[in-house]
Amino acid sequence: MTTSMKLLTRIIMIGCRKGGVTKTTTTVNLGYELSQHGKRVLVLDFDGQGDSTKFYGREDSEFYIGDALLDRKFDITKAIYPAIINDIEQENLHIIPGRRGDIMTKLDMDMISLTRREERLKLHLDKIKDNYDFILIDTNPGTSVLGLNAVMAATEYLFPTEYKEHSLDGVETLLEHIQDVKFVEEEEIKFMVVPSKISKTAKKALDYGTGYLAERWPNNTANTTIWDRSLFTEAEMEHEPASVINRGHVAARYYKELAKEVIANV
Repeated sequence: MTTSMKLLTRIIMIGCRKGGVTKTTTTVNLGYELSQHGKRVLVLDFDGQGDSTKFYGREDSEFYIGDALLDRKFDITKAIYPAIINDIEQENLHIIPGRRGDIMTKLDMDMISLTRREERLKLHLDKIKDNYDFILIDTNPGTSVLGLNAVMAATEYLFPTEYKEHSLDGVETLLEHIQDVKFVEEEEIKFMVVPSKISKTAKKALDYGTGYLAERWPNNTANTTIWDRSLFTEAEMEHEPASVINRGHVAARYYKELAKEVIANV
């Protein structure tokens, strides 16, 4: 007699110590494409700009991630909302909203004095993670208590990076940070580096980036490259996934392919 095993929820922190490398674009598009594969997806917005929250149409939510992190007795399910895509509430795609600007900064400061301050997200997610196949955490570039919570809660990591020295350094720095926080070596960390916002015409950067990744992380670099396309600017302005804005556009396939790759990377 065989029994089917429940697959463990995959909690993916999406981060880089360099700003502007499409962390939020990656989070919201990947989240949507995973949900289109029938996966149950929860997105957490830890970024002080609140762009994932805005993208998924939940800026005016009553509760946000801070309500859970500051109060161990808070029912985290109250802060979970269906994402709104193309004016339709999504069945398989949910978000725990963040807040813009100073509210997230204040949240970070308020958490400094709390007990188990670095584990609070993990402890809350333990209560609800079985409801999801994937939990994606959109983070900000800096060091913070919120960032520590994301590192501690995650089971794996996804690093979008441009083919620029500062961006690749940002991946290196964050990897070192994860090793320190979790007391592990790099080879014990499950992570994927995703070339993002890559220009096909910037030959020097292209050669530098592909060479760097091939030498440094040959087994941890995504097969999918997110090439720089105007569709992503349009999608960002419309607050819709690229494949919703223009399904037939070549760039609409990038995050579809990345979603397939993430699903297969068990």
